[in-house]
Amino acid sequence: MAPIPFKIFAYATAALICLISLVYFGLPQSLHQPLTTLSDYSPSALRKDVFSSIQNETLGFQKIFVLNMPERSDKRDSISLAASLTGIELNFVSGVNGSTVPTKALPKGQESRKMSDRTIGSWRAHMDAIRLIVEQNLGSALILEDDADWDVNVKSQLADFARGSRYLLGNSTDAATFSPYGDGWDLLWVGLCHDGIPKKDGEDKRVFVIEGDETSVVHKKLHMNNPEILENYPEHSRIVHMVGGPICTFGYALSRTGAQKVLYALSVKELKGIFDNALSWWCTGHTQDSKCISAQPTYFYQHRFAGGKGKSSDIHPNDPPKQKGETWNIRYSARLNMEKLMLGQTDYEDSYPDD
Repeated sequence: MAPIPFKIFAYATAALICLISLVYFGLPQSLHQPLTTLSDYSPSALRKDVFSSIQNETLGFQKIFVLNMPERSDKRDSISLAASLTGIELNFVSGVNGSTVPTKALPKGQESRKMSDRTIGSWRAHMDAIRLIVEQNLGSALILEDDADWDVNVKSQLADFARGSRYLLGNSTDAATFSPYGDGWDLLWVGLCHDGIPKKDGEDKRVFVIEGDETSVVHKKLHMNNPEILENYPEHSRIVHMVGGPICTFGYALSRTGAQKVLYALSVKELKGIFDNALSWWCTGHTQDSKCISAQPTYFYQHRFAGGKGKSSDIHPNDPPKQKGETWNIRYSARLNMEKLMLGQTDYEDSYPDD
């Protein structure tokens, strides 16, 4: 019989070999390759299909944050249900009553409280969500307002958008990247009212055209200030480009470095105006070498709820009442198709049929 110490040695050696094998062969390869931090890791970086992570519950981002005033339980109910039915996971960030933000907590440029309490609260809530990206060391996050709506086909839509963003960033469609949307972006403005193509000398004026997108609304039915921007492209097209002057923040994604830059530019340094304008100026001014990308028609838009006066907006209390909810520019609205999704029906309500 072998001495007991030898048995212990043999078992210990076998256990050590198993542990080494598990670490180097059983775990994803990228976990033992040099990375800045573990949160930089994206499984899409090593998969043959770099767009596959867009099909996950966070649309290829590390988290999705939703801004929601605690008292607006109705809005939380609605967006939570829409997200659940379309396979999306949300994290809620409490909205802010601007009257509770002391003047001394406002950035340079707002010492005299030039903005209303509502717009101060909106700015602060966005900053709180952006700060979470920094504090939690997230690789990226999508930020939505609680009245945002999207198409039931949003995951396939964003996969097409990713091809455009990668083109603009110089990442081929099969290049290994940490984000399925490519590497090097600061902000992806995927929920807006309208935007334009950059016009200044030296700016990137390239456009990536997505043709044959049957979920895209025909041009004449779009609610945009500048529908002519799409006149040179076929119906059912979307265009992806560097931002030219976006307005509205229904939905936007920030990389970690983008979040750091925006937190500095719009809070630590100064604040020149209401949040969406200030964010647009930051992008178009290329402050801190900002790289911001958008698409038109957009992928997220404000849902206007059925109900009484002011039901839809916490910033515009005089919005007129509505008998039926609606979402501009979204063809197969998740909000308007919730019952069909629950019942497993696929004959979705088309808010913008071609004719």
